[in-house]
Amino acid sequence: MTGLRAMYLAAVSAVVLLAGCGDPPPEKAATSATAAPKPAGPKPATAGAQMVAAVAAGKSVTAVGVYFALGNTPKVATALPVEISVISHQDFTTLRAHFESQDGLTMVSGEDLATQANVKAESTIQHQLVLMPAQDGVYVITVNVDTEGKEGIVSRIFSIPVIVAPAAAPNPAPAATAPPANSAGS
Repeated sequence: MTGLRAMYLAAVSAVVLLAGCGDPPPEKAATSATAAPKPAGPKPATAGAQMVAAVAAGKSVTAVGVYFALGNTPKVATALPVEISVISHQDFTTLRAHFESQDGLTMVSGEDLATQANVKAESTIQHQLVLMPAQDGVYVITVNVDTEGKEGIVSRIFSIPVIVAPAAAPNPAPAATAPPANSAGS
């Protein structure tokens, strides 16, 4: 059992470290006193309070962000709803996403996010997956977000980690205890 805990803690630590990896903040350009103030852009969209950022490959998060929240604790043979928010940080002509799971984690529904047309900057697109874990372990849902915009057609890859706990073992029946032996004193 301690081996499973150690694996779980190691996986959670790896996910936290990967989630912390991101692009450094952009350096602020020097502004001159004669520069005209820039008009305020759209207010940045935010994911729900319970959502966590998916791990992005490269500098994908500057254009698109993917966030997720697990509907319950992942357990073997128990349906797992996953709420997804895709947030565009740029205008796109089209945006679509495809979700893939690994062996041991079956995708019941939500494999594809339908093509979204004329996506505006800082808009949020909601989606839901339903997964069915077949066995315990650490899994990754791969998200491929395809966008078409000023840069042309670009595919961006994100990863959603899922740690599945083993199925709970049924409680064993209490052991029968023998009545204490009576000893007769002489």
